Amino acid sequence: MVEKRFDVIKFNDMPIIDIQQMDFKIFLDNIIYSMQDYGGASTYWKGLQKHLLELDNVQIITQSENQSIFDSSGNKYNRSLQKNKFIFEDLLPPFVLRFLPLTKRLPAGSLYHASYYRTCLQKNVVNIFTVHDLTHKKGLASRFPRKLAHLTLTHLGLRNADGIICISENTKKDLMHYFPQIPENKIRTIYHGVNKDFFPIEQTEHNGIIKAFKLDNPFIMYLGKRHGYKKFDLIPEAIRQMDNLRLVIVGGGDLSPLEVENLENTIPGRYIKLGYIDNHDLNIMYNNAFALIYPSVSEGFGFPLVEAMSAGCPVIATNTTSIPEVGGDAALMINEASSAAIAEKINLLRDQVVRSSFIKRGLQQSRKFTWEKCFSETLKFYEDIYNRKFNS
Repeated sequence: MVEKRFDVIKFNDMPIIDIQQMDFKIFLDNIIYSMQDYGGASTYWKGLQKHLLELDNVQIITQSENQSIFDSSGNKYNRSLQKNKFIFEDLLPPFVLRFLPLTKRLPAGSLYHASYYRTCLQKNVVNIFTVHDLTHKKGLASRFPRKLAHLTLTHLGLRNADGIICISENTKKDLMHYFPQIPENKIRTIYHGVNKDFFPIEQTEHNGIIKAFKLDNPFIMYLGKRHGYKKFDLIPEAIRQMDNLRLVIVGGGDLSPLEVENLENTIPGRYIKLGYIDNHDLNIMYNNAFALIYPSVSEGFGFPLVEAMSAGCPVIATNTTSIPEVGGDAALMINEASSAAIAEKINLLRDQVVRSSFIKRGLQQSRKFTWEKCFSETLKFYEDIYNRKFNS
C-alpha cells in the first residue's frame, strides 16, 4: 500500500498540515452530544471538529436527528445542505448506543475517532481513542453502575486502540500507571485549545449580564461541577471574612439542599447561582471577576483555567494533576486544598501590582493553547498511526 503523506508547512513557526494531501476517509463519532452539549469533553470535540470539518474527506457519525452538530464556525449545522457529511447511527436510542461499540460498518482503510470513550471493533480501520482523565479509575467520579460501565468502555477502547490521545502529560502519566501494558509509542499528548471568544475587554463594554445580576461589587467566580474532588465546598469559607466579595457560581447543575445550607450558613445573601451562559456572557463574567477559584484536586486538563486567563482573569488553583501544566506560572497555586490557602491567595490579589502581574502572565500562558495547534498535532498523529498500521 502507498504510504499516506501530508505536506507540512509552517505558520508562525508552528507546523501546519496541508489538508489537501489527505486521501483516506476520517469518521468522527459525535456520541458526546448525546450526553452533553456543554462540558469539558464536548468543548474539546467542538473545538477540534471545527477544524476537521474543513477537510473534504471527513464524515460525521451522529446518533439521532436531534443531536447537536456544529460546523466549522461553531454554529449548528444545516443538515439539509450537508447530507454527504453525515452517517446516522439510529438502530438504537442514543442512551443505549453510548454504551456500545460503533454499530455501523465503515470502509476498509479508513480512520475512526470517537468523541467520548467509544471504539469501532473493525480490524481494517484505524481506531483513535482520546483519554480525558482517569477519575473513574481513581474512584473519584461516578458510582456503580455508571462507574462500571465507564471502566468497561475504557478498557475495551484502550485494548482496541491503534493510537491514544491524552489531553495532558498528567493524563498520560496516569494512563501508563494504570495500564502499563500499553506501548508508549501508541500514546500522544495533545493539549486542548482555547476558544477565541475569550479575550480582554473594557469592563464598561457589553456588560449587560453584570447589570442584570447587579454584580457591581467585586465577585469571585466558580465554574462547572462541584461534587467531591472539585472541592467547591472550600470556597464559601474562604471568602466568609471578606465582606466586600460575592460568589458567582456558574453551571454545574442546581445547588443541592446541602450546598444551599452551607452557603446560607457562611455567606448569606452574598452568592448567586447562574445556569448555562453562552461564551459571550461568560467572557464578560471572566473580565469582571476578581478571580476564578479552581480548587479541584484532579483534572485531565481544566478548560476554565485557560479561558479565564485568556480573558484577563486571575486564577487561583490547586498545584496538582494537570493544573500546573495548564496554569504554568500564571496561576496562583495552592499546595493544599483548604479554605485558608484560598483566602491567602485572594488577599494577595488585592495588591494591584501582584494582580496586574498575574493577569499579564495569564494572557501569555493562554496563547500556548490554540485549536489550530491541537488540530495540526491531531492530524499528524492520524498520519503516524495510519502509516504504522497499514504501511509498517
